[in-house]
Amino acid sequence: MTTYNSPGFANKAPGYAHGEARGTNRLHEIIAVPATIAANDVINVAYLPANAVVSGLNLKAATQLDSGATPTLAIDIGTTVNPQLFSALSSVGRSAGSSVDTNLLPAGRLYRNTTGAKQLVVATVHTAAATPSAGTLEIEMSYFIEDAAGSPA
Repeated sequence: MTTYNSPGFANKAPGYAHGEARGTNRLHEIIAVPATIAANDVINVAYLPANAVVSGLNLKAATQLDSGATPTLAIDIGTTVNPQLFSALSSVGRSAGSSVDTNLLPAGRLYRNTTGAKQLVVATVHTAAATPSAGTLEIEMSYFIEDAAGSPA
């Protein structure tokens, strides 16, 4: 298993600005995916802030990441505790050209980070590509920050 980091994760970019309670925010990362990506590889995407409530998810591949005649690539999006919380077995990157997956699983819809701390969002290769190709994976997650109990906001 290999671990990769998105540019935002590697640069420790903040997930949101202070004082944006109830405003819509986006976690947006574009990740270079090497042709060597394999099953169980993990991409550290970015951190979901404390009290964030997830409202949407878009996965995009600008090019085909699995160019085999019968592609098998499957990607999960979740947290380190629950790798399939937001998306399980996404087929994004299997078709020729660009592809999009907007399916947010019921368990991930309106999921609230109640850990009291930021929570790492990860992409995990569930099933390896039959014929892997280098490309980019774009992950966009919409969320809002819910007031914490006792908050003056």
